Amino acid sequence: MRTFKTITLLLLGLLIFGSAGYFGYQLFIKPSRLEKKEKAAAIAATPTPTPDPGAHELQRLKSLRASGDNVGARDGLKTWIDSHPQSPLMKEARMELGRANLILLFQSSGNPEVITYTVVKGDSLAKIASKQKSNAELIQKANNLSSINLQIGQQLVIPSLNTSLELDRKAKSLTLLDNGIVVKEYPLLSSPSAPMKAVPALTTKILDKLANAGNKRVAFGDKAYAQSERIILLAGNFSIVGVEISVPVPAPTQVTPPPAQTSQSPNSSPSPTTSPLPLPPGYILSKEDLLEIFPLVSRNTPVIIH
Repeated sequence: MRTFKTITLLLLGLLIFGSAGYFGYQLFIKPSRLEKKEKAAAIAATPTPTPDPGAHELQRLKSLRASGDNVGARDGLKTWIDSHPQSPLMKEARMELGRANLILLFQSSGNPEVITYTVVKGDSLAKIASKQKSNAELIQKANNLSSINLQIGQQLVIPSLNTSLELDRKAKSLTLLDNGIVVKEYPLLSSPSAPMKAVPALTTKILDKLANAGNKRVAFGDKAYAQSERIILLAGNFSIVGVEISVPVPAPTQVTPPPAQTSQSPNSSPSPTTSPLPLPPGYILSKEDLLEIFPLVSRNTPVIIH
């Protein structure tokens, strides 16, 4: 009798715990295994991204430019851009081409547009610029001069540039050209809105270049010039301005009035509420880009606005 009871209890235990185990498997373990299998199948079915066919060649051309062969890099990058019009690396390639072109503007080797000048007694950057129909800041930039001081017998390269600018409101870009050939493209951080309907391009010119320190205009060679803010004024009440973008440029926001002083003590004052300043009007570049362009253009430099 006792044996029968024992067997009965064992059978009941197996039935109860077996059922619990079975339902536990169906509810928790099986779905988890199925989910893992489905994830593994999805990963296996996901196609591996095809490497950009021009990536290796672009890296080679970047290395070529970095090694100092800007002519080889320029020619190779032009070919690369023509051969890979849909490449996601196009922006990077254009930037590299711009860097190579900008360096070549100042190299006298193999460039008939660049002459070599020997400093004589009484020379200054301003005098040399006047004699060579150039500008003093351009000569300083081309020769990487740390100051405006010169030494007799010093060799200077004098670029002969025929630059122009193109501003594209829709693409938000500024393009620097020399003799009608693209040198470098710069992204605009902001610009006046493009018209809704297609209109002819507007032709204008540079009216003036300003360097301001505080409320005072400073001339090239002044001690305050290096830290001055630069503005390029265009005929037709347009301007090109540079802003510092070491941190993200904040979007304009509305100033929120301070809350009512319901629970403040009589001696406490509300915390001031500040608002990020909006970008100035005009065509806005990074400060670094504007400083790069500034010596390369002059009064009356042609400008086309699309």
